[in-house]
Amino acid sequence: MAGGPLKKKVFAVIFAVWIALWASFIMRELFRKGYFHDYKALLSRGLEGKQSYVTGDRFYEFLTFCNANLPKGATFNFVGVEEGSIDIRRAVYYLYPRLENADPEFILVYDASDARKAGYERYLKLDDRRYILKKRRP
Repeated sequence: MAGGPLKKKVFAVIFAVWIALWASFIMRELFRKGYFHDYKALLSRGLEGKQSYVTGDRFYEFLTFCNANLPKGATFNFVGVEEGSIDIRRAVYYLYPRLENADPEFILVYDASDARKAGYERYLKLDDRRYILKKRRP
């Protein structure tokens, strides 16, 4: 079988070049587009830390506060979060089985200093800009 060792060497060189090219493509994406910082942060955190990083530490802290203090099955709506944004979708996911509703039992106020709404009173407060309003009972 003439040329057997030569074929193996050629294959090994081509394979090594192919691996080097893919490694350079991956590394270029990590460093050039700034993803390295994100991956480093995600690799160094636990599950809750990863959720916090992706959601935003401050918003995740508020969602955790709401999750701990809202009764299961309660309805809610947001003030201070852009309607239809990815943050709203994340909040709905984290707060399940509580449901978003147009006529909610609770209003979750995020980053609004004074969000008053008729028929609601302050229920719980995380800080001056993040709190929960509850519908008054007649």
